[in-house]
Amino acid sequence: MSMTRRGFGRLATGLPFTPLGARLATAQAFPIRPITCVVAYGPGTGTDLLARQITERMGDDLGQRIVVDNKPGASGMIGTEFVARARPDGYTILFGNNQTIAVNVSFYRDVRYDSLRDFTPIARLVSQDAVLVVNPRVPARSVADLVNYARANPDRLNFGSPGAASSAHLAGETLKAMANIAMTHVPYNNNQLFADLLSGTISLSFYPYLTLKPHIESGTLIPLATTGSTRSPWLPQLPTMVELGYPDIVFTSWFGLYGPVGLPPEITNRLTEAARRTLGDSDVRRAMSDSATRIEYGGPQELASFTASEIERYKPIIARAGRGAG
Repeated sequence: MSMTRRGFGRLATGLPFTPLGARLATAQAFPIRPITCVVAYGPGTGTDLLARQITERMGDDLGQRIVVDNKPGASGMIGTEFVARARPDGYTILFGNNQTIAVNVSFYRDVRYDSLRDFTPIARLVSQDAVLVVNPRVPARSVADLVNYARANPDRLNFGSPGAASSAHLAGETLKAMANIAMTHVPYNNNQLFADLLSGTISLSFYPYLTLKPHIESGTLIPLATTGSTRSPWLPQLPTMVELGYPDIVFTSWFGLYGPVGLPPEITNRLTEAARRTLGDSDVRRAMSDSATRIEYGGPQELASFTASEIERYKPIIARAGRGAG
């Protein structure tokens, strides 16, 4: 039996030695106190703001507050491990994303959680495409222009990212490999990235559209392509990297809810249904559209399959980019 089936199969069993009546009573009472949703990044980050939007409405549905607890550090590994070690009672859940769940487990050598064995999938939620943008000083108004310029000027271009193993980092490294060009990666851990991108210190970056929107609209950054599997409804005029001949450059920031391993199925279902109703709410859907966020709801089994497939998809990408030291 594969690790995927062993891991998520065990998650689905919940607490096999608890009498059914007791489990149903627990589920019917749940929640009787506030729930903690761990975000593995700092306050005010895009992940944090998105988590607060979604969990506030989920809390209304459940009749209890969901309190966001920011536990940043180690590329999201600190907060993620905290949930993996938490009591599986439904009162501690994780607002996980592609980096914490799918990338870190292959990129870093010292990850102290297993994304397939240590979590109970609850619900797949939303995703955000990235946009490839260049500073106007770069003489490129298309991806072809950018590649030609980079080939004619090896190592003259650099690309910024929020840090190693981020989507922006992996997308840049994948472009380098697929286009056979030389660029330098410049990682940041603060907002200096945008100041440097706007000043021209950084040549280009891949980043979610919502953050880039005012700079694209003002012309201070030039968009060349998006990184979703299909065109963005917010930038329909831009081609995807797939359309341009780069099938491996599909990088979206996706988000899902996970609990610790052993979360009882009845409590998992309660949380799943609250997430489903939340993402179906008209106000939430409007807020997601306003923030250039796609709703991609899926239940526990869909999230389990998606998680496993994303871990596998990222393995060759990470091998090409080079693993982190950890």
